[in-house]
Amino acid sequence: MDTNIYAITDSHQESRNLSRLLSGIYSFEKSSVAPFLILDAGDLFKGIYDKDLSVNAYIKIKELLPQAQIFITIGNNDFGFKNSDFEYLKSTIKNFTAAGINVVCANIIDSETDEYVSWVERYKIIQLNGRRILVTGLCLNNSCAKKFKCNMLEISQGLKNLLSDIKEPFDDLIVLNHHWYPESKKLYEKSDIKPTLIIGGHEHSKIEPDYKNNIFYPFSFARSMYKFRMGENINFVKEIPVETVDFIPEFENPIIEYEQKTKLNEPVARRVLNLPKRYSEACPLGTFISDCMRKAGNTDIAFHSTGFSMYPLNLADSDVITKYDIEKVMCASSTIEKVELTAEQLKEVFENTAKNRMLKDRGNAKFLQCSQNITITGHGNFETGEYKILQITVNDENLLDEHQNPINPDRKFTCTIDPYIGSGEQGFSVLKNLPKTKILQNGKEIPINELFENSLIEAARTTKTPYTYPSFKYIDV
Repeated sequence: MDTNIYAITDSHQESRNLSRLLSGIYSFEKSSVAPFLILDAGDLFKGIYDKDLSVNAYIKIKELLPQAQIFITIGNNDFGFKNSDFEYLKSTIKNFTAAGINVVCANIIDSETDEYVSWVERYKIIQLNGRRILVTGLCLNNSCAKKFKCNMLEISQGLKNLLSDIKEPFDDLIVLNHHWYPESKKLYEKSDIKPTLIIGGHEHSKIEPDYKNNIFYPFSFARSMYKFRMGENINFVKEIPVETVDFIPEFENPIIEYEQKTKLNEPVARRVLNLPKRYSEACPLGTFISDCMRKAGNTDIAFHSTGFSMYPLNLADSDVITKYDIEKVMCASSTIEKVELTAEQLKEVFENTAKNRMLKDRGNAKFLQCSQNITITGHGNFETGEYKILQITVNDENLLDEHQNPINPDRKFTCTIDPYIGSGEQGFSVLKNLPKTKILQNGKEIPINELFENSLIEAARTTKTPYTYPSFKYIDV
């Protein structure tokens, strides 16, 4: 007998979308008693709606369809940024386990004991429709996990270790891999036991299905789910967009109540700026945020991690910006700070952000979005992972000579930055130990999300004709 499988990933507290997809699963399976699989490839958290809404939605689908076998892996954002976030993750795993929902991740190591962590299972084997199915999960290495004394084994090694430890027989291997598509493909190619199915996460761009290797990435923010039939092979593959699915009241009512309570869909400002986002390239959204930071800090330049914004604000989407739109772009509440950098230190910063930026499996996490008055010229070798900065231009002034040395070594530039890269994360070690001061407004620190919202309101007030905001420049030669 074949098994129905549904796959979701990176819902990021987009609880309306997640709950709607789970409504669709209920509609598909309500008339059947046959067991089936629901798979989630991670990043359930870090987003707009309350975390409990997403957690409760999964518990609800298990209550409504007890034959559902649900497996969720841990994404890099699920660890959170504060100790309370990490404790919430661990308590969620306990609550899911009590409800009969499985959370699996096979490559998390306790950095103090060098043993696998005890608070999440590495895998589970279930008997389903006549087949023994092993389900496991893997997560890319990330700085958030390190804060909580967790290290991630390289994913191929994590799977290899797991398979060597398992002595039980199984017919199928399903891997929930929270990593870039190139890493999922490499995982398949390197594995001695080829996975029957890989559900990928972490990619926020649309990833075409890899039918040859059975690697599938549902659209992030729960914008789609995949449906499969699994017997001897994976068959009847269908991607289902969230907008084609009808809500059922059990899932919709808590969402409506939350939206009304928080006024999430009320207009905040007129939409006058086109702010598309690109993760590993200069983009209008990133530059707008940096320009706002620079203005607030009254500094020469500004830059911030591309990961601080999650979604574009396109003119074509609607005439107004709602609270939901703003939080969808920027859910971080970190406060901005000021630092002084020499041209040599700027060069080191930009070399770190530039190298491999075209390669999504390495470039995205380290990329910086900069204020509009910055142009960076360089040359990269994407096979070796090297990038050479040839010139840095600020306000049309070149900072480097023909040998890429600072023209004025003693000159310093004031810069507004986010505290994440300021602490040396994502390879920006040059920033870690430099003196910094918090930027204040009316005696208070400035959260980056509030700065973003206020800047959009000001733009709506002062802009008569809508336009695409200009971005800073990267010039590859």
